[in-house]
Amino acid sequence: MLIYLRQGKISKWFASYGQEALSVAATHALAKDEFMCTMHRNLGAFVARDIPLERLFAQFQGKAEGFTKGRDRSFHFGSMEHHIVGMISHLGAQLGVACGLALREKLQGTGKCVLAFTGDGATSQGDFHEALNVAAVWNLPVVFVVERNYWGLSTPEHQQFIFESFEQKGPGYGMKTMSFNANDLAEAKEHFSQATDYARQEGKPILLEANTFRLRGHEEASGTKYYPEGMIEAQEKKEPMAVLRAAPEQWGITEDWIDEALDKAKKAVDVAFHAALELPDVSYDQKESLSDVYAPSQTLLENQTGTRELRFIDAIHDALGEAMRQWPELVLMGQDIADYGGVFKATEGYTEEFGEA
Repeated sequence: MLIYLRQGKISKWFASYGQEALSVAATHALAKDEFMCTMHRNLGAFVARDIPLERLFAQFQGKAEGFTKGRDRSFHFGSMEHHIVGMISHLGAQLGVACGLALREKLQGTGKCVLAFTGDGATSQGDFHEALNVAAVWNLPVVFVVERNYWGLSTPEHQQFIFESFEQKGPGYGMKTMSFNANDLAEAKEHFSQATDYARQEGKPILLEANTFRLRGHEEASGTKYYPEGMIEAQEKKEPMAVLRAAPEQWGITEDWIDEALDKAKKAVDVAFHAALELPDVSYDQKESLSDVYAPSQTLLENQTGTRELRFIDAIHDALGEAMRQWPELVLMGQDIADYGGVFKATEGYTEEFGEA
């Protein structure tokens, strides 16, 4: 991919070099119908869920066959078919989404969990606190994964927080927490399996500190000049492939097998990339573009023959009731809206009628 970038064949690249193991281990700990909320460097999750490489490259090249149909040629995409929820640039925002997905699993009694990645830099965002707090209070089966690479782009972590480990952070939310070496595939696999089992069986959230290191820049244009001299060289000795090569026998493989697998992977990437290049460029079609703006809808209520005069707040109250009767899966959230009925009584009586979530 770095070669393609230097040749001008792709416009940008967020390398996961140094962090590959955690995405793969996390994905294999989940069932294929359990949701994940990914970030820039979690492409291993897409590959582990058997998404064709050609489609990934179609996304990066802005082709219609990509996940965003040419609207974006970066890493802000997901695949509902594969239960992967796409991210936006602002890290931390996906954690609240994970809570919503987990609430759905809880209300429907599926016994499934949800996994969400975030970075150690993103834990300074308010989204991190809000998501962990609500997950703990509501007992939501979320596995929160902090990819601790010790830098938030160019900002060292000591400028963001002063605690030694996120193992100290979790208990403040009443949440079980585990820390592990995410560069060791075997260790990562074991901890992710334990965490997902816990979330499913206990129906509670868990916080994971996945210790790793980003060996390339946040993206290639920014570089790594902010790293102290010698840091990259030291970390290269600890990256996932170095750890795997040091003890391949624990996986029942040899170094020759690893070399052959890497060669096959490089060839598969090259074939898929050039296949994506041959796809036609995206073309504008107004009808097609507008078709993706809104979800499919239908007439919700039949035309009413009679009318009655209501206060605006009473109309809101009645409309909420109509919606909840029509869609049992609908959940109302807000401050003081339960037994109190809200400051303006827009939800008065609905806890008694519909119960608590």
